[in-house]
Amino acid sequence: MARAGHHSVMMLNADCNDTNVINVFEPAILHVASGDSVTFIPTDSGHNTASKRGMIPDGATPWNGAVDDELTVTLTVPGIYGYLCLPHYEVGMVGLIVVGEDLSNLSAVKKARHPGDARKAFRALLAELETQS
Repeated sequence: MARAGHHSVMMLNADCNDTNVINVFEPAILHVASGDSVTFIPTDSGHNTASKRGMIPDGATPWNGAVDDELTVTLTVPGIYGYLCLPHYEVGMVGLIVVGEDLSNLSAVKKARHPGDARKAFRALLAELETQS
């Protein structure tokens, strides 16, 4: 029997590789297997993680962590999960998780609306995701 994996996503004030990029999740795109868990770690203060309505697969459980709290989610429904940091959503602090290499909800994910720089940030992540597949 295969064991479920565990992954971590850091919530940071600046990109580890580019200090001009502020308020990021690292990694911004994560690929996991169905049943794996992901822990969002508030490496820097002032961040949280929340799934984005309309950007998770049908039947998946949404999440909304408190600011400065570590949160672990277990992802069992294959597909793309879009998520964000509520305090920094408008400035583009967003990320994607792909469960099971399933991109079947890509069309729905692309239709979601976003304020400010979040629109550009999600577009860039989705373009990168499409080049990976």
